[in-house]
Amino acid sequence: MKNIAIIGSGSWGVALATHLSRCGNKIKIWSFCDEEKDLINNEKRCKFLPGLVLPENICCSTDFEEVIKDADFILHVTPSKFTRQTFTKYKQYVGNKPVIICSKGFEKDSLKTLDEVIKDELPEARVGVLSGPSHAEEVSIAIPTVLVIASKDEEVLKLIQNTFMCPEMRIYTSSDVKGVELRRSFEKYNSFLCRCFSRNRFRR
Repeated sequence: MKNIAIIGSGSWGVALATHLSRCGNKIKIWSFCDEEKDLINNEKRCKFLPGLVLPENICCSTDFEEVIKDADFILHVTPSKFTRQTFTKYKQYVGNKPVIICSKGFEKDSLKTLDEVIKDELPEARVGVLSGPSHAEEVSIAIPTVLVIASKDEEVLKLIQNTFMCPEMRIYTSSDVKGVELRRSFEKYNSFLCRCFSRNRFRR
């Protein structure tokens, strides 16, 4: 069993929490919002995933230190535009814990990938990047899927692969952090372009 900190209480953060809790791990989620914290702790629900009942081994707090202090690793799952702002508020608690980026996109002003943002703020951070294809709704209800974990740190790769892997989820490993970051960042644009192409094609 691992103690896992998840920074972000949106649909993807809660979906990952639900999956990891089913694997027997203890999960603490950080939320910026008392309303979301109370909904998770008291009603075992997430407003972004209607119908999902959260396992008992998931709890939520608005206190970074409380969420992170006993964690074996951290999943960072905030929107990309808030990555630097949020990370600066909890980086003092990271220590040697791996930080796994589960968000997609670039930092708007600098156009840096999110692993670069983390390294800017904490150069010694042990960083990994988790990428799909996957959807929060499907992961939360254990529909089989595949994820890739990318890191330059072999121990991080093994830790995440062993913790996430189960009959419903296969985890592949990669050392190409930049490649995985870029593929994931452009994923939504590729989907949009494919839809446009399909619509134009069928109109002919």
